[in-house]
Amino acid sequence: MKEDVLEFIYRLKREGIKYDLAPMRKYDELFGKPHESYKNIHITGSNGKGSVSSMIFNVMRMRKRTGLYTSPHLIEFNERILAQDQFISDEEIESLYTFYMPFVEAGLKNDRNPTFFEITTEMAFQHFKNTSMDWASIEVGLGGRLDATNVLTPEISVVTRIGYEHTDKLGTTLMEIAREKGGIIKEGKPLVTGEKKPEPYMELERICKMKNSRIIRAWEYVSVKDVRIDGFETSFKAITPNDEYDITLNVPGKFQIENACTAISALENSGEFLDRKNIEEGMNNTRWPGRLQIVSKNPLVVVDASHNPPAATTLASSVRDIYRSKPVLIVGMLSDKDHYSYLHNISKCADSIILTTPEEPQRAQSPEKLRAIAEGIFKNVKVIKDPVEAYEYSISRNDFTLVTGSMYLVGKILKELNIDMRPFSK
Repeated sequence: MKEDVLEFIYRLKREGIKYDLAPMRKYDELFGKPHESYKNIHITGSNGKGSVSSMIFNVMRMRKRTGLYTSPHLIEFNERILAQDQFISDEEIESLYTFYMPFVEAGLKNDRNPTFFEITTEMAFQHFKNTSMDWASIEVGLGGRLDATNVLTPEISVVTRIGYEHTDKLGTTLMEIAREKGGIIKEGKPLVTGEKKPEPYMELERICKMKNSRIIRAWEYVSVKDVRIDGFETSFKAITPNDEYDITLNVPGKFQIENACTAISALENSGEFLDRKNIEEGMNNTRWPGRLQIVSKNPLVVVDASHNPPAATTLASSVRDIYRSKPVLIVGMLSDKDHYSYLHNISKCADSIILTTPEEPQRAQSPEKLRAIAEGIFKNVKVIKDPVEAYEYSISRNDFTLVTGSMYLVGKILKELNIDMRPFSK
């Protein structure tokens, strides 16, 4: 039955995104605002929000029963909704959608039906109530101001780094995008941000003044020393006004230090009592599947779901900093992405690329079309349409392979390798 339920809601997804909060407010009220039964932290940003959401979740669950809502999933829909240590079950998915179905069908006739993301968000809110969560770490889907998750009133809001994305909906300047992201800031509730660029930061600061909200700059709140990054992990000391922490993250990369500082800033200002052991153990146990994740050491294979130009820049920089050799890239992209900018940015760490097809039939970009762009950027370009064949071809011939460009591609490879998708190591 789960397959039938998911097929129904994926049909809603094919109708596209309705960037409009009013229907979500109506449905949320109709279902009794289940999110008011627990505290939450609300996280947005162009890059890093998934990692920060996971870090916050993993620390909070050391002390309180905590839920995690993220999107999209890499392999199974259930990955989007995690309560303490269990993904939502197939039975619960079926039960909730059976409950919601009459409202969806009524919406189709009278106004407009809830979208895929709206109904999934409401399901997460209800599941966390049903499983008696004390806290939830909630990641925004798109933007912030009009995102379905923005019916929340969080204890604290978080805006990670801001870059150019979804410019058709969020605006064409960093200030406009920051205005949309800053829409999650609530009256009197503090904001933590990892954003440093003057234009978007000033917009966040302006919104905070309007909302009487304290702004906490993560790069000032947390100071860092004794940084060590190798090919497999990142360790450092994080010093805050309250304590000093020894952090060892299960992912390499300088940008993860920024994410950790943002998460620690939010946790210390959440109003929840968290001691040094909670923060160190939670942070050190965090892993985020599909983000600079090592899935093989010999040969070295890294997967990373970066899919926009700013993320490609960060990924390329991390690969250059961490590894001595250049990888062969396996890249598949969706048709609505900025292909030239992404490929140009990711080329900073590689000379060779294999173009393939992400597992998303509705939106996958033909690798043959990408070839025309890639040949002007890379020394060596090959097309292997089947992603598993592309993967097997690369690892049989190369010491270092990096799979990136789309969550749908990374998810396909992780599924093929039977990788555990939980966002913690134990």
